[in-house]
Amino acid sequence: MESLPNGPLRLPRTFGYTGTIVMKVAFVMHALTRRHQDFPNSSLLSIVLLGSWIVGIALFCAPQESRASSLVSYAEAAPLGLERVWFAQARVDVSRHRVTNWVLYQDNLLAASNGGLVQSFNAETGETLWATQAGPLDQPAFGPAASQNYVALVSGASLYALDRANGRLLWSQPLGSAPAAAPALSDTDAYVPFLSGRIESYQLDDPKKPTWYFQSVGRIFHAPTVSGDLVSWPTSRGYLYVGQSTSPHVLYRIQTNSIAVAPPTEGFNLLYVAVEDGNVHCFKLLNGQEKWRYSMGFPGTGRPGVVGERLYVASSEPMLHALDAVSGKELWSIPDVTHFAAQGTKNVYGLDGRGRLVVINKETGQYVGTLPGPGRFQAVFNEQSDRIYLVDSRGLVQCLREIGAVEPTMHRETAAEAGGDETQEEGTSPFAEEAPADDQPPMDQPAADDAEESPFSAEPNDDNPFGF
Repeated sequence: MESLPNGPLRLPRTFGYTGTIVMKVAFVMHALTRRHQDFPNSSLLSIVLLGSWIVGIALFCAPQESRASSLVSYAEAAPLGLERVWFAQARVDVSRHRVTNWVLYQDNLLAASNGGLVQSFNAETGETLWATQAGPLDQPAFGPAASQNYVALVSGASLYALDRANGRLLWSQPLGSAPAAAPALSDTDAYVPFLSGRIESYQLDDPKKPTWYFQSVGRIFHAPTVSGDLVSWPTSRGYLYVGQSTSPHVLYRIQTNSIAVAPPTEGFNLLYVAVEDGNVHCFKLLNGQEKWRYSMGFPGTGRPGVVGERLYVASSEPMLHALDAVSGKELWSIPDVTHFAAQGTKNVYGLDGRGRLVVINKETGQYVGTLPGPGRFQAVFNEQSDRIYLVDSRGLVQCLREIGAVEPTMHRETAAEAGGDETQEEGTSPFAEEAPADDQPPMDQPAADDAEESPFSAEPNDDNPFGF
């Protein structure tokens, strides 16, 4: 009598649920076939048909079971005071691509794949508003970025602009160098960073018009941050640049002791940046003066989040720190949290190292609980509302909220929603008195003291406005 191999059947973890079922059925069929090799052919045929039927059932059920196991159930969420509002699936071919970035802007949740697909969901209902293939399928993509009327994506060596309302492709613009990260959008311009340290601006309503650019010292690895008519970006030399887009020039340049780990965040006319030496720096947006710094002791893991009067920033210790956004005073800190996700009315939410949702009391910083399950989630960075968006690279997204929070609590508004910058009078510039004017370099050339240390300090060729 033929027997199966000694010991339990073990398959690689990467083989997957479906592959495991198929291989186990194959081993059983092999044993049965050998055991009944002297039986009539009709018996052998019955065994083969039975095995085929089992394989078919496994192939049909496996995707549904795998997807269902990733969804947060009511029984899992309710003990933590949460409920799942909706879930959806991005239109991504998982055999070739993955969803690489999710961005929340006003009432839109935007997903972008590494194959250039951009999809927009209604952030409250999960309804798919539109999906557009913006760039080529075989080119890396960075983005998306959003403003009141536009969505932008860098794919390959081109910049693509879409209509935020319907996803219609408005235009594409070839880029003259290798892009480094996602673009950033104001209401009028798109800002594209390049690995060389160069940053360029394109007018959204007419990208063919001449661009302005600036060659910063060091390389750029993060997307710029846009706040009103300001654009800021960090470089690999530890510099943080802040420029004014309406009349192109650099307002100031700050040098920190280390490299930024993520794009800066703006709030209360202050600019916050986390760096690799474990410090969080707070600078006055008007003149670049440092207001305070806070030491976490370990490098930051992401962008600081400004929610109300609080600043949340996580470190690789891992530890989530809650600070007063204006004074920098520590309110509380809690270990084993690697990323900030959102703040509700009662609790704060983050992710641990296994990708599980962690619930923290907002006032005391005490641990409340962890969402059960295998985890492996990513969280959409949300400093706008109290909604929690859990996503994965295969395009599954689910929205959680605190039980009873039917209407979203909005923590901060975009400039377009607020009708402009609430901190300044209409038609005036906050830099009229405080910003230095005489000693600042123009936006189209590096600072004077960078001539020796910057390989890009040569004057641009008149025949080539981009200086290549």
